[in-house]
Amino acid sequence: MARQQKKEEFRPAAISIEEMPLFIEKINRRLADLSKFDVNQINGSFDPNLKALETKLLTLIGRVYPVGTIENEQFKSKVCELDYVSWVIPDSTSTPDKRRRIKANIDLSIAQLNSIKEGFEEELEDAGRGKSTRPLRAYEALELHPEIERAAGQLFRDGHYSNAVEDAVKALNALIRLRSGIDDKDGVTLMQEAFSANAPKLKFNDLNDKSDTNEQKGFMDLYCGAVTGLRNPRAHKILTDSSEEALEFISFISLLAKLCDKAQKL
Repeated sequence: MARQQKKEEFRPAAISIEEMPLFIEKINRRLADLSKFDVNQINGSFDPNLKALETKLLTLIGRVYPVGTIENEQFKSKVCELDYVSWVIPDSTSTPDKRRRIKANIDLSIAQLNSIKEGFEEELEDAGRGKSTRPLRAYEALELHPEIERAAGQLFRDGHYSNAVEDAVKALNALIRLRSGIDDKDGVTLMQEAFSANAPKLKFNDLNDKSDTNEQKGFMDLYCGAVTGLRNPRAHKILTDSSEEALEFISFISLLAKLCDKAQKL
């Protein structure tokens, strides 16, 4: 009696958290390729551009889910076989029908790739590695000036990003008043008097030549810009900063605070 052939057993793919962001980038590239593919360019069987796209998709699925995995079997046909009809029965349909079938297969491929991508994004979020946690991890990695951290830290952690930026500039303003000894001015007038290129209270260099003067004036303008561009708009109207914007603004304000600490007091 002949032996029955053992049915092939497939294993689940083992994908690490570290690999997922790379795979998401690759999936995004193929999603872009699928979205911009124009089915109206197809006029006959075995369109070379379509076949090239199928090859890219096969490479992607094989990279993410190697041959022999459950997921490779699950997704390979749904993602990669864009021109299945021409492959099985060449010239079996009219050109308009062929285009409609390929468009439907492209839509299916996009839906399947998005489901894979969303699964990876969910895993990254659960592991604290997703987009929503990335700014907070980046913030915690910063070595902020202590006064800026004291003013903005908890607000940023609680998600009050615009308030965090505003309070960071207020802390910078208070620091400059303390370091310069100017206690009767605020905002731009404070910055202009504290860092004036002609008679500064705090200077960043020896002011020996035009280059030194230009540097001093350039830094003064940065401090003025922090007040007029970051503090004042948030103090007078409701603004919504993203976590990424707030992270960079606060880092910039912290840099200004550190430069103020290094400046020579006159």
